[in-house]
Amino acid sequence: MTEPAVTPAPLRILYVEDDPLVREITSELLAQAQRQIVAVSTAEEALREFEARPFDVVITDVSLPAMSGLHLAKRLLEMEPKVPIIVASGYALELSPQTWGPGVRAVVKPFEPAAMDSLIAELCAER
Repeated sequence: MTEPAVTPAPLRILYVEDDPLVREITSELLAQAQRQIVAVSTAEEALREFEARPFDVVITDVSLPAMSGLHLAKRLLEMEPKVPIIVASGYALELSPQTWGPGVRAVVKPFEPAAMDSLIAELCAER
């Protein structure tokens, strides 16, 4: 008798973006089979979501109201040092992984969905 196939748990992604249209479109681009996207508009909302349940990856805009995405990343890493974080900005960023520290990567918006998919897979594999 064969064992039933085990379906892996969906990859949980927390996406933080204050622009409603960008948040909606990007959430749709990130969504695919075996991914659960939780999209919020502020760093404070992201902290509440992160405290409530675990996430496999966090993607955050750098320019957020009240608390920047960089400050959010620092707070999240204090809570869970191994969570992969992707910081995104429409402005030029230093993209070198060494600049951001282990588990944190930077991308310039707009990004190609395939490139983001590859980066998410790479960060999850490093974990």
